[in-house]
Amino acid sequence: MSRSTEEGLGRRRFQIQKEKAVEDAYEKIRRSFGKDWQVFSAEDCALLREVLGEIWISVDRDCWKNYCFSTLSHMETLSLIAIAKEGLCQKCMTPDTLARLDEILG
Repeated sequence: MSRSTEEGLGRRRFQIQKEKAVEDAYEKIRRSFGKDWQVFSAEDCALLREVLGEIWISVDRDCWKNYCFSTLSHMETLSLIAIAKEGLCQKCMTPDTLARLDEILG
């Protein structure tokens, strides 16, 4: 197998792992809200998925595994969405942004 093929497969594997982790976390959050989930708009949901993906990329897997997504409060979920709206998670997670996110999730 050529190096470029291996790299492409590695990138795709990484993307699939990220998508699965984000979907699992998102579903835990959504299920924990039950009927109250309806207060979040489609845009909010997309932003939440985006920030979860950026967090997954930026933290080590042990840290990710320790986050308890099913116990996030309404305010904590809104805080994650607000960080995504601010654009703080796009392209580069600063240590300050990661610290804020860890405080919310930890």
